[in-house]
Amino acid sequence: MSERGIALIAAGSAVLGSITTGCFAWKAGHRQAAAAKAAGHRQAALISTVQATTDEP
Repeated sequence: MSERGIALIAAGSAVLGSITTGCFAWKAGHRQAAAAKAAGHRQAALISTVQATTDEP
């Protein structure tokens, strides 16, 4: 195999590796964002419960 062919295979492998890593990072980021959003909703519900309890006469 020529040097050019080896270089093309190496470059293609690098690009494919970058795409694969990017997909996994993107999916992990979205899962983390969804978890943070859910935690925020739970915290807001807890805060409103505490406020309602402290506002009772």
